[in-house]
Amino acid sequence: MSKLIAVWGPTGAPGRTTVAINLAAELAEQGQRVLLIDADSYGGAIAPLLGLVDEAAGFAAACRLAESGALTEDELIRLSHAIPAGAGELDVLSGIVRSDRWPELSAERVKKVLALAMENWDAVVVDVGFNLETDEEITSDLFAPRRNASTLTVLKQADCIIEVAGADALGIARFIRAHDVLVENFPDSLRVIVLNKVRSGLDARGTAQAAATLSRFAGLHEVYELPADDKAITASFASGKPLSTSAKNSKLRKQFVSLAAIFQPVSAITAAKQNRFVRSRKQASPSEQSELHQDSA
Repeated sequence: MSKLIAVWGPTGAPGRTTVAINLAAELAEQGQRVLLIDADSYGGAIAPLLGLVDEAAGFAAACRLAESGALTEDELIRLSHAIPAGAGELDVLSGIVRSDRWPELSAERVKKVLALAMENWDAVVVDVGFNLETDEEITSDLFAPRRNASTLTVLKQADCIIEVAGADALGIARFIRAHDVLVENFPDSLRVIVLNKVRSGLDARGTAQAAATLSRFAGLHEVYELPADDKAITASFASGKPLSTSAKNSKLRKQFVSLAAIFQPVSAITAAKQNRFVRSRKQASPSEQSELHQDSA
């Protein structure tokens, strides 16, 4: 089972925060103890989407306590918000609302918060920023804070990275370019590709061909598609609640249930089989990957 799940996507608002919130909610619905963290150093969006008025920024406060050695499980609980998620409940550490507070999210601080979270929660879902640039190290002092340190640290520590792509021409183009950078920086990471806002019934230029485009130009053959469901999303935003509470019977919510199913707790034997399957897929050709998929079914 993946303990630390990072949700990442390129610039252009592909919907990574929506994915992070609803994935965390579905994991909580399974009965897991889930912590949702907003680690976007360019400005958090989880608190506004969940209707949380929180100028304190729980994640930044946790980072400060981690540096002083005063961070404990009780402090993490105190700094987080308990959010109903259908039949479950999840804990939320809100992010920075003012982007000028990014120096509070240093790499060492973030690493310590993640370590404590993974010790005490069944699953930790982290919404990270879009920027993967590391060249800021060239232009700043060796010990100075890095704007992208929070994102890069989470991605490095993650057991699984969920990559979110917007299902339109610009979203796909941005995703393919950024995906190459992600793979270059984190070549051994386990990745799940999510194609968001998929609209059916379009012509050959429409988003109905987005998955085929990812397969042809990026070699990504397994993609989770999330339908464009404006009604469900509007209900979620208006109520400040995840889809499991605000639109539990919607098509979009059902797809999140399917996505969360791959992160259910599994036995050690099953986990070993899944790990072998993932390793085999990384080394196989597209035709061999198809055979592996059939064997694993």
